[in-house]
Amino acid sequence: MNSRVEIRSVYIAPDESPVDAHIITLNKWKTRSGDRFAPSWNEYTMMDFPLTEIPCISLTDISITPFRSTYRFWGTGLTQVFGGDYTGKTPADVPPKSLGMNVNGGCARLINDRAPHYEVKEFLRDNGIFGRAMVLRLPFSDDGETVNHGLNMYKFERWDSNDSLTSYFDEVFSVVEDQLPSQKSPQI
Repeated sequence: MNSRVEIRSVYIAPDESPVDAHIITLNKWKTRSGDRFAPSWNEYTMMDFPLTEIPCISLTDISITPFRSTYRFWGTGLTQVFGGDYTGKTPADVPPKSLGMNVNGGCARLINDRAPHYEVKEFLRDNGIFGRAMVLRLPFSDDGETVNHGLNMYKFERWDSNDSLTSYFDEVFSVVEDQLPSQKSPQI
């Protein structure tokens, strides 16, 4: 195991996703949004998403004051990758815990931008990229004004072995945890 891992985040236009299921989901979201900035979560069920992708979806309930996000749904694929079921938990409970919720995180970005976004997290060692996580994030608004739910659809890739994604992320997060100073989550 290499002792240094860097996580590099890059944001691209959501419609430039290399993942077909992300494009399908984004297009359905746009159609349901119509003239609104976002559809209501009440217009959806989990069966509206590609069935093969549901294991790698999380749905958050978002509160702005105070800023808080709680996972309403945590897919079984995410449980395998992150080593636990985080339904009912907050992002601060998910490894790497020292990152927690912050003003630049996924939920904060959905609240501030009121638009979908697409993050590509590349995991690098000294000898180059050894994997990445691609995340489509979609806002939902039950009142037409405020983002109060966020959908995260993940796609994980690794290049350096056939080990399970759980052992892969155990390696990433254990090294990242050691590299990050402990910090409190700022408020929006």
